[in-house]
Amino acid sequence: METNVLKLFLAVSFGLNVTFFYNFVMFPYCSEKSPQASLSKSQDRGIKLQAPSPMKINKEQRKDQCLLRKRNLIRGAYSEALQVREFVRKYFRKDLNLTTKSALQEDYSKNYLPFSDIVQKLKFLVDDIHRESRNDLTILGDQVQERIRKLQNPSDCKTAKKLICKFPHCGFGCQLHYIGKCLLVALGTNRLMLVKYKSVHYKGFEKVFFPLTDACSMEELPKHAVEWNGELLTNYHNIPVVSLSYHKRYPHTRFKAFAIPHNLKEKIKVLHDDPNSWWIGQIMRYVFRPKPWVTDKVQQIKRKLNLTRPYVSIHVRRTDKLHREARYFNIEEYMQHIVNWYERDEEHARSYTRKVYVASDDLANVIPDARSKYPDYEFLYHAAHEDKPLQNMTQIGQDREEEAELISLVCDLMILSQSDYFVGTYSSNIGRLVTQLMHSSGDATFRSRSIDYRMFYYAGLPLTYRAVEDFSGEKEDLSFSAGEMIVLNAKKECPLYKGIGRNEAGLHGSFPMHKVEEIFTTAQYQALNDTF
Repeated sequence: METNVLKLFLAVSFGLNVTFFYNFVMFPYCSEKSPQASLSKSQDRGIKLQAPSPMKINKEQRKDQCLLRKRNLIRGAYSEALQVREFVRKYFRKDLNLTTKSALQEDYSKNYLPFSDIVQKLKFLVDDIHRESRNDLTILGDQVQERIRKLQNPSDCKTAKKLICKFPHCGFGCQLHYIGKCLLVALGTNRLMLVKYKSVHYKGFEKVFFPLTDACSMEELPKHAVEWNGELLTNYHNIPVVSLSYHKRYPHTRFKAFAIPHNLKEKIKVLHDDPNSWWIGQIMRYVFRPKPWVTDKVQQIKRKLNLTRPYVSIHVRRTDKLHREARYFNIEEYMQHIVNWYERDEEHARSYTRKVYVASDDLANVIPDARSKYPDYEFLYHAAHEDKPLQNMTQIGQDREEEAELISLVCDLMILSQSDYFVGTYSSNIGRLVTQLMHSSGDATFRSRSIDYRMFYYAGLPLTYRAVEDFSGEKEDLSFSAGEMIVLNAKKECPLYKGIGRNEAGLHGSFPMHKVEEIFTTAQYQALNDTF
């Protein structure tokens, strides 16, 4: 057993160092004479795909292709290094006794290049990419926001075609995601989206957030609008007012989450590690726009807590969510990722306090538990009720939808999304919303971690992958051939290095993520056609 684990460490270190050297030292210089510089992962591994268009590419396009090739190599190496690290740590936790673990770790650290050093080097390269892309991402995001603003504020409200958004009685994150769903359809069909704020079950919504439109209102609309049933609705282009109800959760439409704008696809692929999350981030950025007084309140909270960067954050969702939508996770399952993040640079970490901002509907149990088990960390939180700082949401009862609770929740969301690293659960709408907001202002691919599901969006498109290598696994695994398409089941708990999904034949099982590459779906959003 010990020999096998040590061999695994050696293979990982040697393989990653060879990859690092080959890709970043020996890889041919990306010049004007290298038109094939932008290979996908599948092409890089020798899989024959449909031949690219024979059209000529100009100097600027070639530069983008070279940049994409370089960035994909670095992103891929870092992602696979994180997957291997998680696999090794899980192996240690599961199969070895403490004596064996200690002996192996000591032997490895003395005689071989520490694996953490390799991960750290790759992280520096990834951070470098993100710094290079930050300005271009900001410009592109601002352009998208301006186009949404223009759609939502037409010059003539009477003649503008409209989409009325109705949504169910559900939690705050659920309702914001539903507004996001409506906005995707509005952008796709080039319609002004109007929301019935009376449907929002949190008091003070209009006080906390900027309105989705400054120019138009619901007052002059007809009492009964045609129910929009996607593109199946005959001649829907000529209907002035349509409504999208939560009862129609899966209308036949191309304009769903994880369908990125066709004319932005190539730009986003160059600038961002996760184009789907960037696009949804832009949608939620427009929906989630707190007013200046809320931003000021967040700064006051940070000053009061002495919450300065770097700091990390966790969102622990429990109470009513555990009834049927998610399972219970103890604090150790969150903190193992926080500990790993702070220990990425142990020498530098000694110069500051290890701060963890905690948001939870179960603060009364989470805070004492965390402080007792991790005394070297400072756990900070903000309470909606100053006189009852550790009162749970469920103890508050109906106050959960009161204005004070909404303000507290929005402040939590802002503080969580502004952290250097976030750990939560994607079974929670709040956990997904935090990550989406992080992506709206940069690339948070490696700054956010879910301990249960992968990113998904209710009524969104499934995440689709293409196999880049053959895989033949055990009985419970999903075997496939190179080039085969696989649909990922995002709502399954699995580690970074593993996915669970189904192939074209309808067979289900788990598979290694490094043997597939993501395929991005696009749609022609009418409201964006004249912008980019």
